[in-house]
Amino acid sequence: MTKTIALLTLAASLLFVVNCSSLKVPRDMSDEQLYNTAVEELNADKGGFPWIFSGRDYDLILAYLKEIQLRYTYSPYAALAEVRTADTYYKRGEYEQAAIEYEEFLKRHPGHAEAPYATFQVGMSYYEEIRSIDRDPTNTRMALQWFNTFVEKYPDAPEAEQARQHIHRCRNRLARREIYIGNFYSRRDNFKAAAGRYRIVVDGYNDTDKYQEALWLLGRAYAEDEQYELARETLNVLVQKFPNEKYTGKASSLLGEIQGKTAPPPAPAETTEPAAPTAQPG
Repeated sequence: MTKTIALLTLAASLLFVVNCSSLKVPRDMSDEQLYNTAVEELNADKGGFPWIFSGRDYDLILAYLKEIQLRYTYSPYAALAEVRTADTYYKRGEYEQAAIEYEEFLKRHPGHAEAPYATFQVGMSYYEEIRSIDRDPTNTRMALQWFNTFVEKYPDAPEAEQARQHIHRCRNRLARREIYIGNFYSRRDNFKAAAGRYRIVVDGYNDTDKYQEALWLLGRAYAEDEQYELARETLNVLVQKFPNEKYTGKASSLLGEIQGKTAPPPAPAETTEPAAPTAQPG
């Protein structure tokens, strides 16, 4: 027990010393020297104590980069320091702050040589923050937006193919989310609401891996909601487009079951007796 406490105390002391020393920036370094030192530290592959702190001194990097921006405001290295600041937050796993830094750089320097890289990295920052499909999809939508922007503006950039792959993954994830919500409604026999969600995938995400499944689920939801004409129309699209795929057999069987069925007539509107006129004062 005593040995454990001693080790923890030593670790805390080392961490304190490292953090304190990391904020000391030499005053006699040029903008280029500060920048190169920060980049070298950022790209260094260091060990350290993984269970206590990273071997890479992020506080030192940020201090050097901030010094460049304060002391050498009009230097070319000042703009580069902004991008490397965003990189530092990204490598540290602070993706929300990284996105903010990259976007601020793009606002200030839209024509900079590092603009394509920063645009891609905004998308990556949001992409790293994506959570499960039952969570808020904002990060997925933002990542998709920035990757689309990147591909449109820089179609021949080295990262373009990777961006296209991420676009496909983001669109698949959004399609999966709509199906997830549709299934939620379907399990509660709210087939009209379920169909609305499946329809979003059929109309807006028909280039994704979930298109066939969405056609099947939409056709089934229409059938359950007694919208037989729409069900037949949807299921026939599935059978014709994907004749030998996973959902073809189910679609064909359901088409046989609903053959000749028509939607029930609408229920007559309830009529109410007109209210008796009220007597007016004479």
